Amino acid sequence: MDSLKNLKDIRGLEKIPDLSYYIFLALVVLGILLFISLVIYMYGVIKKRKKTKRKLYIQKLKGVSLKDSKKAAYEITKYARKLADTKESRAIFERLEEDLVKYKYKKVAPKFDDESIKLYRLFLEVCCG
Repeated sequence: MDSLKNLKDIRGLEKIPDLSYYIFLALVVLGILLFISLVIYMYGVIKKRKKTKRKLYIQKLKGVSLKDSKKAAYEITKYARKLADTKESRAIFERLEEDLVKYKYKKVAPKFDDESIKLYRLFLEVCCG
């Protein structure tokens, strides 16, 4: 029995610091920040691509050769439709499109008249600056 008195009692439970809650919270915040930055980056890329396409359409519209009136009428309609985004440019485009019908759908199309060229140049001025 003497030997039982020499025994030391077992200590209480030791408190172990638990950081898992803070690590989880940090990962959630990091994930949200990463997601937000990805969304902002994609928005910028899409906006930039849209401007680049517009510049390409303007360049192609300005480069249309008016010598072959049938082909030019189709090209002008194609690119002008994509560039007409304001009310004013949309109204001019509609007049231009009505005017270009007489050069489309024919086997041999006549040359552009002055009115068609004026409408085309007016659209370029309004839409493309």
